Amino acid sequence: MRGFLTFIAIAGIGGGLFAWQKHGQQNTAPAQQPALAQSSPAPRQTYEHDWAKHSLDTTHAVIDQVKRQRKDDDLKDAVGRR
Repeated sequence: MRGFLTFIAIAGIGGGLFAWQKHGQQNTAPAQQPALAQSSPAPRQTYEHDWAKHSLDTTHAVIDQVKRQRKDDDLKDAVGRR
């Protein structure tokens, strides 16, 4: 019984901290958006929590670039052989 009460107390504290953090993020988000709208268009910034998505986006961009380059090289080779 003592272990169950300890688990409930820790889960309650963790849930409260999570809710408090999410509430704090929602309050700061609208204040940042008007400043971004006034700045000139620039590449999307890499945020601390977006590192995985940024990595995947970069990988896909490089893969697409390689595919285009290989396709262009194949076309040049085919034209050169005629």
